[in-house]
Amino acid sequence: MLYRNWRGLFFNVVLPVILYIGISTIAGVVKFNGINVYSAYLLPGMIAMTIMQTGVFNLAYWLVDLKARGVTKRLAATPLNSSELVGSLILSRLALMAIQILILTAVGRVFFHTHVYGNIIAIIILMVLGGGTFLGIGFLISSAAKSYEEASPITTLVNLLFTFLGNIFFPIAVLPATLQSIGEKLPITFLAEGMRNNFIEHWTFVKSLPDILGLAIWFVIILITASYTFRLQQN
Repeated sequence: MLYRNWRGLFFNVVLPVILYIGISTIAGVVKFNGINVYSAYLLPGMIAMTIMQTGVFNLAYWLVDLKARGVTKRLAATPLNSSELVGSLILSRLALMAIQILILTAVGRVFFHTHVYGNIIAIIILMVLGGGTFLGIGFLISSAAKSYEEASPITTLVNLLFTFLGNIFFPIAVLPATLQSIGEKLPITFLAEGMRNNFIEHWTFVKSLPDILGLAIWFVIILITASYTFRLQQN
C-alpha cells in the first residue's frame, strides 16, 4: 500500500532531494577543500528531518485516513493481528527511510562532494532509533485524531517545533537560552547532531553514545506511551 502511492513517494523521496539541492545551492557559498561547507552541514539535518516527517506525517495521515474510511475495522475482521499490522507499518517505513538516506547521501556526494567520515554502525542505530521514535509519534497522533482536520494542526505543530528547534538548518546555539534548552532535549536534535557528527567528523561509536542514549530514552518513552494508547483503543 505504501509503495503503490506514487504521489506520497514523490513527497517523501524526491521533494527532500530538491529541497536539499536548492538550499545548498542558494546558501552554501563557502567552500573548504572543495567541499560546500553548508551543504555538508545541512545534509545530516535534512536526513534527520526526512526521517521525522516520514514517521510523523506519512504514518499519522495514512492511519487517520484508514480509520476515517473504516479500513482499520475491516482489517480487524481479517486474520491479520495487531502485531503483524504494526510490524508491517514500521518495517515498510524504515525501509523507505533507508532509501531516503542513501539517495540524499548520494546526492550530497555527487553534487557537493560531501563525505561520511564517522561510524556506519552508529549511523544505522541512529536511523533505526530515530525512525522508531517518530513512527511512535505518528501512532500517537493517529490515536488522538479522528480525522485529517484534527491531525493536520497537530502534525504541523510538531513539524514546526522539531524543524526550527532541532538543529537541522542552523545550530541551536544561536537561539535564545530558553529555546536552546528546549531544543537540546528534543529527539530530532539527538538524531540530527548524531548524524552530523558522523557525517562531517571522524566520529567513533563511543563518541556517538550520548546521542544514541538520548534518542534511545525518547524511543522507550514513545514506545510505551504508544503501546498503552493502542491498547486503550482496542478495549
